[in-house]
Amino acid sequence: MLDAVIDYLPSPLDVPAITGTDPRTDEVVVLPPQDDAQLSALVFKIVTDPYVGRLAYLRVYSGTLSQGQMVTNSTKGKRERIGRLLRMYADHREDVTEVRAGDIAAVLGFKDTFTGDTLCDNKLVVLENITFRSR
Repeated sequence: MLDAVIDYLPSPLDVPAITGTDPRTDEVVVLPPQDDAQLSALVFKIVTDPYVGRLAYLRVYSGTLSQGQMVTNSTKGKRERIGRLLRMYADHREDVTEVRAGDIAAVLGFKDTFTGDTLCDNKLVVLENITFRSR
């Protein structure tokens, strides 16, 4: 199975950079998938864990996210502190101090961030919102 993933799916370097919009000017912002680029992360799932509380799953599209860092929820215009940062596995979780472009992680301690919100550094950007359709 892993050989098929390597053979048939594109490398992260072959995928074009993601684009977002500046919420103040509505101009398009290009975000290359690099660790030294502007931070952009999308929260795609919120779950309540009986052992640790409310977890926000996110994917870092560009930049680096560190434990204790202050980020901006550009969707709501609020600041949040990155509390505990976790890498999740099927049967356990691992505390990490940093996640980089392309990584998926879970964060504890958000107060105002929910599914579909964009997290960024001081340069504001909003990624494509998640929409839900009913059948």
